[in-house]
Amino acid sequence: MINITTSFFLTLICIYTLTVSQAFAGNSISTDINCKLQKAKEFYNQRENSENLKLAIEEYKNILKQMPQGKEIYNKNCAEILIELSKCCFKLAEYHVKDNNEKALWFETGEKYGREAISLDSNNVGGYYWMVQNIGEHGCISKLYFLNKKNDFEEAIKKARLLDNHNKPYDYSGVYRTLAAYYTPRFMWGDLDKALEYAKKMEDSPRYLINLSVLADLYWKVDRERAKEYAKCVMNADLSKFPETQFENSIVQKDTAKKWRKLLE
Repeated sequence: MINITTSFFLTLICIYTLTVSQAFAGNSISTDINCKLQKAKEFYNQRENSENLKLAIEEYKNILKQMPQGKEIYNKNCAEILIELSKCCFKLAEYHVKDNNEKALWFETGEKYGREAISLDSNNVGGYYWMVQNIGEHGCISKLYFLNKKNDFEEAIKKARLLDNHNKPYDYSGVYRTLAAYYTPRFMWGDLDKALEYAKKMEDSPRYLINLSVLADLYWKVDRERAKEYAKCVMNADLSKFPETQFENSIVQKDTAKKWRKLLE
């Protein structure tokens, strides 16, 4: 497991405090709720431990119960909390849960939170984005489930793309990464040109290694030398340089090494 140093932990708290003040700027949120938001984020930042993710989920759920309802300004704040819940459910299912039935339940719960976020703030990219992530990964467990949700998935990713800040893409180019994965050719489905078109728009730095992994897999179909370079970047990346994504990057790096080591010999 990844150890988070005290100095790094304090840095994360400072970063989150700034994020909270920006997300809820001008809104009348009690000091108690702000403290609980910070506590939830602290748990999330230690998400390499599944119990911490569960604690984050409980904190966010408790915060929702305390949020005043009805006014637009509060609806937006509630939407932010629901987005965090959707994200936490996704991370828990994707990275920790082993049983497919339990995974499916967490993805379904995460999808529900994403939908609720959209209903409260239809201009927040996060609700659409995390709803899509949960549907997509749930679809990897049950193709029938995805077929039933395919229209919702496509509408939501289309809306997320419209709302995305192209100067600072959501979740490290997550919208383009999702589109690249969606169009990656597979049995009787896919469009390699489209997949590459979206993949080329992703951030291609070691900050988020999943992007480089997607690029490696796609380019293996058209340019194997370039694909190998992307794979090497993943395998040789210094994870300590980007502590905010160290957990996800460590898993991608391990999986990439297992998949690509023989191909790179």
